[in-house]
Amino acid sequence: MNKILNIFLSFVLTAFFATSTFAATKVVWWMESDATTDPVVQEFFVDAFNAEHDDIELEVVFKEDINDTIRPALLSGSGPDIFDTPGASYIKIYQDAGLVKSLQEYADQYGWQDKLLEWAYNSGVFSGELYSIPKNYETMIYFYNKTLFEENGWSLPNNLEEVEALAAKIKAKGMNPYAYGSTGWQPTHEHLVGNYFNTYAGPDNVYKALIGEKKWTDPEFVESIELLRKHMVDDGYWSGGLETYYSLGWDDFNGEFVNRESAMLMIGTWGFNVTATNFAEVSDDWDWAALPILHPQAGDRPNYQLATGGTMSVNAASKNPEAAAKVIDWILSDRARVLNVTGQLGYGAWLMPLHYEDSDFDPNIDPRQKRFLTEFAEATGTGNYGYTTWTFYPNDPGVHIWKDMEVVWAGDITPLEFMEESQRLWDKAREDDALVPVGKR
Repeated sequence: MNKILNIFLSFVLTAFFATSTFAATKVVWWMESDATTDPVVQEFFVDAFNAEHDDIELEVVFKEDINDTIRPALLSGSGPDIFDTPGASYIKIYQDAGLVKSLQEYADQYGWQDKLLEWAYNSGVFSGELYSIPKNYETMIYFYNKTLFEENGWSLPNNLEEVEALAAKIKAKGMNPYAYGSTGWQPTHEHLVGNYFNTYAGPDNVYKALIGEKKWTDPEFVESIELLRKHMVDDGYWSGGLETYYSLGWDDFNGEFVNRESAMLMIGTWGFNVTATNFAEVSDDWDWAALPILHPQAGDRPNYQLATGGTMSVNAASKNPEAAAKVIDWILSDRARVLNVTGQLGYGAWLMPLHYEDSDFDPNIDPRQKRFLTEFAEATGTGNYGYTTWTFYPNDPGVHIWKDMEVVWAGDITPLEFMEESQRLWDKAREDDALVPVGKR
């Protein structure tokens, strides 16, 4: 009997210690749900990570409206180990409330500052420590009908004089210089404002205004708005005029571009996928270019505006922050894997700001897309970048930029009055400590 009891106890103890020793640490990650993205993330991140690791089990929970979901969880001291947000401005609020864990010790341990582009790393630094990592980046460029340009002997413009001369030639052919529209997304206006701020006033001046060293009422910003007003209202550059611009939605203006009603499409890099798809159905070819510089004060070479499309952070209440950091590092350490995932998503999601090299790319990648990825990394990695309004503006000044731009276009206020209100809102945001961090330039 004793022998049987001893054998039983030995079996129980062995099972107990085996379970205690080899049980995997579970890391839960809440992500924004998307019907296209979710299965790709599950297969190539979650399943792949779990297949490679016995000590950590990764579980991703896909959530609708992540920001509304994560806020009450963090406030209650519960929630996941890792969580997403729509952008750095949201993290600033959580960091101020002590709801986000500093990642600085893990950044130092794993060398994340070297793995991420400098501006991207700095976008998540608050009070000298890292709290978030961008999941995606985007910028503003323009696409053009390459076949149409070749047929007419048109060259890509490099300055304001060439932009306006090209626009005149295009209009003389009965086409619009640019396709675009705001139906379905009124903040589309801020894309154009940011383009003119960065190509006319210039990134250095925008940076100084962001950190309070310049006023938004300074001449270079007022002149930027006046030039945009002229091109939109007086010259009808976008889809023939303001009325049409207001009436066109996503499918409309993309259709206008591919059907030769417009020669160019000034849009964010989220336009790569739809442009490639649409042009695959016609005989014309397409290409892209960086936005031309409209004033010498903006520099002597095109710049790329920085924008992040979501962040990842670790919950201050996480019981497994070391394991969570290991998951994040596993993603950051394999550029080819990240490119594979974002490539399957049309480079519209999970395009992480890493130092990509030629060897990281799938040999079948569209060379135009590859050129963007490498040129963006090279340019921004050496400090040649500008700033998008939706990434670097606090809430109230950001809403004002796109909402009241319509009042300028209607002629009800002047560009100077528009920028005076912008400055007032910036002053209040600065007073309320509501600014979004901007990395040192």
